[in-house]
Amino acid sequence: MTSPAVEHANKKSVVPDWEPLTTGVIGRIVPVGASLIDDVVASIADPKVPTFFNEDKQREEENPTDPAYLEALATTQRKRAIAAMETLLLFGLELQELPPDEQWLPKLRFMEKRGHISLDGYDLEDPMEKELLYKKYVAVGTADLIKIGQHAGLNSRDVEEAARSFKS
Repeated sequence: MTSPAVEHANKKSVVPDWEPLTTGVIGRIVPVGASLIDDVVASIADPKVPTFFNEDKQREEENPTDPAYLEALATTQRKRAIAAMETLLLFGLELQELPPDEQWLPKLRFMEKRGHISLDGYDLEDPMEKELLYKKYVAVGTADLIKIGQHAGLNSRDVEEAARSFKS
């Protein structure tokens, strides 16, 4: 007699079918380990809360309402959202094939030339970075990103919020 847990795991381990994404690219969404996403997000530290000298109390105190700190905190939250989405794209989506560079990379370079995106920080000789770039800017629409995030166990509100910051 097989354990119900093993039977359930066997049903869950079925490889999903290839299907078109909203962009027409053929892919399949696969599970992503929650610990991986947690570790990636946790690797981005919060900015240090600034302090000021409180004359009334004669001591240093934190100032969490400092405008520069609030801006740095918003930047940190955006970096975390991008890191989570990039993790989901790399690990939560398999593509049937990556098209030849000449079909999509010149368009991204044109967009960079116009100042609309930045390819700084991407090593275009690294196949993994090229795959991420393709998924990020060409293959995946917002609805796909939400579906990938939900498949990874993230709640829809968090995924939608991260998706908004990701494509901006």
